[in-house]
Amino acid sequence: MNRADLVLVNGRVVTMDPARPHATGVAVRDGKIVHVGDAAGWTGAEVVDLRGRVVLPGINDSHLHACGYALLSPPLCLNVAVGSISEAREKVAEAVRQAGPGEWIRGTGWNPGVLAEHRMPGKADLDDVAPHHPVVLQDFSGHTTWVNSKALELAGLDGDGLLHHGEQGLVQGLVPPPAGGLAQVLRGVLAELNAYGITSFTEPGLGPGGGSTFAGGMGAGVLSAYAELARAGELTARVSVLGLPSPMSGASVADTQAYLADLPKDLDGVDERVLRLLGVKVFADGIPPTETAWMREAYPSGGHGSLCTHGATETEQVAELDEILRLVHVAGLQAGVHVVGSRGIDAVVDALATIAREHPRPDARHYVIHGQFASKSALATLGELGYGINLQPVLQAMESGTTRDMFGAEAAEREWPARSAIDAGVLTACSSDAPVTGPDWRAGVAALVARDGEGITLEEALATYTVAAARQDFAETWKGTISEGKVADLCVSGATDAADVVAAPVELTVFDGRIVWSRP
Repeated sequence: MNRADLVLVNGRVVTMDPARPHATGVAVRDGKIVHVGDAAGWTGAEVVDLRGRVVLPGINDSHLHACGYALLSPPLCLNVAVGSISEAREKVAEAVRQAGPGEWIRGTGWNPGVLAEHRMPGKADLDDVAPHHPVVLQDFSGHTTWVNSKALELAGLDGDGLLHHGEQGLVQGLVPPPAGGLAQVLRGVLAELNAYGITSFTEPGLGPGGGSTFAGGMGAGVLSAYAELARAGELTARVSVLGLPSPMSGASVADTQAYLADLPKDLDGVDERVLRLLGVKVFADGIPPTETAWMREAYPSGGHGSLCTHGATETEQVAELDEILRLVHVAGLQAGVHVVGSRGIDAVVDALATIAREHPRPDARHYVIHGQFASKSALATLGELGYGINLQPVLQAMESGTTRDMFGAEAAEREWPARSAIDAGVLTACSSDAPVTGPDWRAGVAALVARDGEGITLEEALATYTVAAARQDFAETWKGTISEGKVADLCVSGATDAADVVAAPVELTVFDGRIVWSRP
């Protein structure tokens, strides 16, 4: 009789490993998978009868602002993902009634594309319900903040109550930190992510450029909090980190040079399979709803957006982007580039191709983040380079109407090109971008499968949250599939058929060989 620490029996194990796609049992010892197959002949300190339920590799959300998501979620923050300015006002008014004198009111989630008033909100919409309490309401995307006059006054600002990109930090940086500190915030969000079956995620941007973004959830201190939990054995997910030298309002060569010259030292002595700094996040452009993504197509206003790198002209901005990416590449780090617009993506891909030719480096695995309007030629180049794209399928479902209104039906059909990316050989990982959307991967898989044209199969969709995400992390040799010798990170679904996993609850989550969550 073979002995293990944990044995799962009588299941439908979807391994995501082509060498052995299916099994009925898994045995785990010392945090690793030691057997995949029929579990007869195995016993363990803990045996779980799956009763026919589906087992998947632990879910890897490859672009998830976990700390920002926690700081912008109840009870720390109001949910103002509502259908009208009027509803948002009511929520703020109720929060004011319950708040202490002068207490900050924070909220997140409003989307200008769905407001019943068909206009942008402003400070006047908040001033009468909150004349003495500063109000800060982050939009769903993280690119615009709606504030009242009191918040503007405290920040020494004037304006209409809408702050964009870097301006947001001038107010958000004034919001007091949460009680218990960031480590306590992370403990709470890790428990929530484990309940979704998530055992790995990428924090896409922690550093000096993020101190005032997502209520401080992208600041340099967040990495220290993760390291504190990792050393204490409290980190119940594997975290890959992209450093953030510059704010979203303007990536610069100077910021990047300074960051690379003095990389964070928080991770000394931390297990790299639990917490690792993999690369650098670069904001290349903005987003379509604020007309800040750099598009070849004209926005309804007639503009085309722009890069958000430093520079007074397009030529200078492109040169700044090129040098930032070159610096990251020659430093041996991975570049994760936020770029959305069609012209912006071409600029990023052209830069990456030139850098790869002039500075050969094996297996760099740089990738574009979002890549909403990636062209076939850009995808072909990414595929040839062995580089990737990180897509957010729930965001696509949310924003397809906005795209259709701005650029027409054809643009809406070809945006967020999952099918085209996979066909071009691009490493295609999918994610939530929480708090922009919720961290439930099942919604992402459902959205990927449901699409026409750019839709993909269920197996391909599951791979974007497991196998491909592990490859993005340079970790495919030790995670991402249920295979002997790999880490024992598992997600047990309530479904008894893989086709039903998007509708079934997560029942059990195993991280590093131990059960970290089970459904009550």
